[in-house]
Amino acid sequence: MGVMFLGLRWFVFLRGPGPRLPPGPTPLPIIGNLHQLGKNRYETLRQLAKTYGPLMSIRMGSVYTVVASTPETAMALLQRHGQAFSGRYVPHALEACGFSKLSITFGPAGKEWRDKRKMCKEILFSDRCLEGSEPLRQEMLQRLVDAVNVHRDRGEVVNVHDAVFMANLDLLLSTIFSITSPDTVVELKKMMDDFFALFAPNIADYFPILRPLDPQGIRRKAELSLGKLLAKFREFVDQRLEDRRRNNPRHDLLEAIIDIAQGNDYNFTTQDITYLVYELIVGGIDTNSGMVEWIMTELLFNPDKLKRLKQEIKSVVGENGQIREADVASLPYMQAVIKETFRYHPPGNLAITRMSEADQEVNGYMIPKGTQILFNTWSMAKDPSIWTDPESFEPERFLDNKLDFKGQHFQLIPFGAGRRICPGMPLATRIVQMTTAVLVHNFDWKLEKDKDHPDHKQDNFTMNLRKPTPLRAFPLKI
Repeated sequence: MGVMFLGLRWFVFLRGPGPRLPPGPTPLPIIGNLHQLGKNRYETLRQLAKTYGPLMSIRMGSVYTVVASTPETAMALLQRHGQAFSGRYVPHALEACGFSKLSITFGPAGKEWRDKRKMCKEILFSDRCLEGSEPLRQEMLQRLVDAVNVHRDRGEVVNVHDAVFMANLDLLLSTIFSITSPDTVVELKKMMDDFFALFAPNIADYFPILRPLDPQGIRRKAELSLGKLLAKFREFVDQRLEDRRRNNPRHDLLEAIIDIAQGNDYNFTTQDITYLVYELIVGGIDTNSGMVEWIMTELLFNPDKLKRLKQEIKSVVGENGQIREADVASLPYMQAVIKETFRYHPPGNLAITRMSEADQEVNGYMIPKGTQILFNTWSMAKDPSIWTDPESFEPERFLDNKLDFKGQHFQLIPFGAGRRICPGMPLATRIVQMTTAVLVHNFDWKLEKDKDHPDHKQDNFTMNLRKPTPLRAFPLKI
């Protein structure tokens, strides 16, 4: 009944007086426009937007969807009308274990959600907290260098994504839980890989009426894989609560979260803590690792740019010096490389999604309540009206350019913008910057294969941005 009612409302918007729905291709019965999207749907949507405009409507199965393809339309939706579009359209898999109700990323924008975001901004990811935890990140980076050195000494190839992923997971476990067990790192990586594998096209996301049937079994698999991860984190939390009862506290992020939860400012339960630490770890780790992999890919396929970055780092910290986070301000070319990679390989491409919380007129068109909103950041990245020579990897475009990716410049929004901008952006930025710096500064690199990977310029259409073919390279002595 709900789908039929929404269909009737959209018909009224189309036919009745007043604002109309955004234009778009004519949908077929039942499947809508799914047949037009193809494998690289961000490219298909880019081409369709050339015909129907930067604010375009399509039907993905029975889900009415509006696609924004320019910085101006993104600003209108995320900033000017940010409250109306503060909802999130939740993938079916993330309804498992009640995740969508308790999540910072997908949860409803109520008081508890605002409290969690406030805590992240003012405490967990504040400059003071991040500066205090820098020694832990330095230890992680040294362990990463040590691990790569082992491969170098043995003449072995390195899977860059996996090496960075393990180092990041090691860092987060030690930062949050004071856990330094290699076996735990390996166990959790296996659990996360199983969970990430679920984010493939799901027919229940296109036809919500099928969600109770779960025709592909993705929700059932998510209940198992997500349930295992949450149970593991709940085990860590319960053990810490027991340690506190025995007057054996630790000095880590979990201790700070529990102190906050047991205070009077926030209404947190043990379950809330478990879901929060889950998102702190799982929410960004694959994105961070994937971004470093793309940075290294572009540098290895552009040796002149790799050489320039290596020389810049050497000029600041010396031949054998250890780079510090404070040094990043003196590394404008490295900052430009990271910005250009965020532009050229935007995380997730269509991963920035919203859902309209109310009927809202935008640019003369009406977007009904319950509409899924997609932001085609890939299209913006390839738009020659925004970027000169957009198909080329050119970090130089960001030198002497104040444009950044913190949500104010809508040409570049890898972390989103507006009310739901990623709260972990300050930590993610530091991790990506420093990981890139140590891999470039401490090693020379040689691709496993001299030929370019066929997919080196391609991105996966998934919630993360892993390369279809992992980057594999030999680390060499400098």
